[in-house]
Amino acid sequence: MLNNTENSPAELAAKFVNNTRKHIFLTGKAGTGKTTFLKHIIKNTFKNTVIAAPTGIAAINAGGVTLHSLFQLPFGAFIPEKKLPNILNESYKINTPHTLLKQLQLNKSKRKLIQEIELLVIDEVSMLRADLLDAIDTVLKSVRKKNHLTFGGVQILFIGDLLQLPPVVKEEEWNILKNYYTSAFFFDAKALQENKPIYIELDKVYRQSDNTFINVLNNLRNNEISEKDIDLLNLYYKPDFVQSKDDTYIQLTTHNYKAENLNKQKLEKLEAPSYFYQAEITGEFSENNFPVEKELELKTDAQIIFIKNDPSGNQLFYNGKIGKIHALHKDKILVQLDNGKIISVEKYEWENLRFTVNEITNEIEEQVIGSFKQYPIKLAWAITIHKSQGLTFEKAIIDVGNAFAPGQIYVALSRLTSLNGLVLTSKINFNSLYINKEIETFSNTKLELPHLQLQLTEESKIFLRTYILECFNFTDSLIRLKLNNPNSDSEKQKKRKQKITEWINEIINEFEEIKKTADKFLVQLNSLFNTSSQENHLKWKERINAATLHFLPLLNNLSKKILTKIEILKDERKTSKTIKELIEIDAIIYKQIQQIKKAEAMGKSMGYNALLTKEIIHSRNEDLEKIKVIHELSTLPNNTINKKQTKDKKEKTDTKKISFELYQSGLNIEQIAQHRKLTVFTIENHLVYYVSLGMLPINDFVDKEKLKNIITVCKTINSTKLSEIMEKLGEEYTYTDIKFSVAYNKNMNKNEI
Repeated sequence: MLNNTENSPAELAAKFVNNTRKHIFLTGKAGTGKTTFLKHIIKNTFKNTVIAAPTGIAAINAGGVTLHSLFQLPFGAFIPEKKLPNILNESYKINTPHTLLKQLQLNKSKRKLIQEIELLVIDEVSMLRADLLDAIDTVLKSVRKKNHLTFGGVQILFIGDLLQLPPVVKEEEWNILKNYYTSAFFFDAKALQENKPIYIELDKVYRQSDNTFINVLNNLRNNEISEKDIDLLNLYYKPDFVQSKDDTYIQLTTHNYKAENLNKQKLEKLEAPSYFYQAEITGEFSENNFPVEKELELKTDAQIIFIKNDPSGNQLFYNGKIGKIHALHKDKILVQLDNGKIISVEKYEWENLRFTVNEITNEIEEQVIGSFKQYPIKLAWAITIHKSQGLTFEKAIIDVGNAFAPGQIYVALSRLTSLNGLVLTSKINFNSLYINKEIETFSNTKLELPHLQLQLTEESKIFLRTYILECFNFTDSLIRLKLNNPNSDSEKQKKRKQKITEWINEIINEFEEIKKTADKFLVQLNSLFNTSSQENHLKWKERINAATLHFLPLLNNLSKKILTKIEILKDERKTSKTIKELIEIDAIIYKQIQQIKKAEAMGKSMGYNALLTKEIIHSRNEDLEKIKVIHELSTLPNNTINKKQTKDKKEKTDTKKISFELYQSGLNIEQIAQHRKLTVFTIENHLVYYVSLGMLPINDFVDKEKLKNIITVCKTINSTKLSEIMEKLGEEYTYTDIKFSVAYNKNMNKNEI
């Protein structure tokens, strides 16, 4: 649970994410738990989720990717018009939906990823431009082929504080964009005008305990600042303040060069020798995304700031905690905290991620493509407001002079945990506390919790019904099956592919017959959904359960046929491409199986206030077993073993021997597979080998009558190919029966010779 209150903003937000398709804007000032909420969602949502952010560093910190890399977006402005404006300038680029899609280059895996996204999380959304969001909408609609749906049907969770870093737009760009957008903020994107996000604000502050200060910050956020508030803040105006050696104040600056110069000057004044610590970088990790310096220069007594929470869980430090270097060693850094405690700091590893789609389960998975390992500290006599985003300080010196842009005073003040740590080097005036009018207007769309609860109930009903109906809709799967049927137009390949193409057509025809029943069921289910009586509520569950019991065995049988076919093809030459095609076809059927299981789980938990989670909806163990089967069938075809038989012979014999010995000890095939974490297919093949040597009795695996008939067919057609033998036998025979019988017959022929 996120909070011990069921209807807290965080709990409501989690339900809107999991139980609806509504877009959500989750906000709250520093310390309200936005990052905690993000981690909770990623861990618990059953939806295929991708995390992204406007900048590289924000993406790294959120555990995601940049929006530009995810959607392969070109840099420059985007206008939601078919034609380019007459005003052209070589200093900046303008894209339209037409030019964007024309230059869009997405490989097959990237398209698959975009097609499978159900939930897109955009962190640090204050920096997201409206035109960029419309460009994303254009790409999603095109790639997902759902032009009638906003963002192609993808739900978006926007996370961030709009009073933090604003979107960056060049003046010449804005001269064009202002003709299409009210402001550069994301909420003014055209894509959101007909489908506005649910505005939810986290209001419990975990980092700040000074209630007076919290009230002042709230008034600043809400544009309700009073003269009394300003007078209170100006009590901390200390123009002659001199920081003592033991004070751990950090100065917030507007420009990077100011912070760098101040830190450099302070470091040079220290008499201790410098120590240099190099980052450990592996794989892909752009220099622009380095979270700290690649080469960290430190001295004893240097003031530093932690930029990550204590990964040990002991909460010795947090991001924004100030300390001083106590001692430096080649492979260890000791830091003294303000309470006098000395701690040893370990290197922290940041990961650069890529999102991919698991071809078997259709789930989106994270793939680490690079890492950056360095001590999570920076010199901290000064820091820019920009780089302080997400950090909180106990003591800070703030210059609120003319260099501060309107609204930036709130950003600077919100970094502090208490007024007691505030030092102002100039007085605050009323004009400098201006909050952007567009932000204020958007903030007014926030509903009170009771209204949010009512909306959640209604949206949950819509989502549940729509999602379940989609789960039993076989149309998309049928279209994809037909598109995946191998092309046999080439005369050279036609003869070889003709049989497999015909076989796949039989599978598709079987699927189409199942679909006809599913279409009738959809009509019945839709009719029940249109009435909301308690009696029909129970009927929904009954019909969904009955449908699950009907469709799953049929679909599982189709999947089993495909896997068996793949196993047979492993024994033939030049079949790797066909095997890959069959795996893709099986993935389509397996996705339909997953959908029906999700519908069944939703039906069982059918209650609009129940939080739908990954634990409730997913059957992960079955997914893992499926992955194991497909992996072994696709990566170890027999037609590739001959090429490296000498090299792998000893290894293969050893693994077969282990299975053989376990079988002799009394375990059956299923138990051996479970014990060795291998598939039943693999264990069967191990034991087939020993049947062919005459070391295992055939009667353990095939009854006498079946064995006799299989051997007769072998001799009649003069073939040991499993597929050819199967064609002559009835449905009561399995490929397992045939392969054991063929192995036995092979041994008998040897003995006769």
